[in-house]
Amino acid sequence: MASSSSSALADILREHQSAQLETKRQTEQLRKAAVRDIGDLCDTATTSLSTQLTQIMENQREIESLSRDCVQLVQQHVRSTTKWTKLVDQFNGSLKELGDVQNWAEVIERDMLDVAATLEVVHASLNPPS
Repeated sequence: MASSSSSALADILREHQSAQLETKRQTEQLRKAAVRDIGDLCDTATTSLSTQLTQIMENQREIESLSRDCVQLVQQHVRSTTKWTKLVDQFNGSLKELGDVQNWAEVIERDMLDVAATLEVVHASLNPPS
């Protein structure tokens, strides 16, 4: 009976060792698959990040270009506004001068009317009606 029990124990030991080897083999396959999948994930993440970073850089260059264009347009607008402001100031000055000329003409007209009235009075006093 001892030989049959030792044979059974040897069979159990072989089955256990065989099961351990199979578990190790499966564990190693799973480890390799996990490493491969993690590598693929890292490659995919790196590619995605690289693509996004490239797009961000292109967007930044475009924004900088548009910003420079905007600065140039604003500077152009400032120059135009300055010119228009000068023209409006000149126009206002001209209007004031016209107002002054009109006032001067009205003063001269009043003075001439006064002179004409005075001359009529003098003429009437020197030449009484007959």
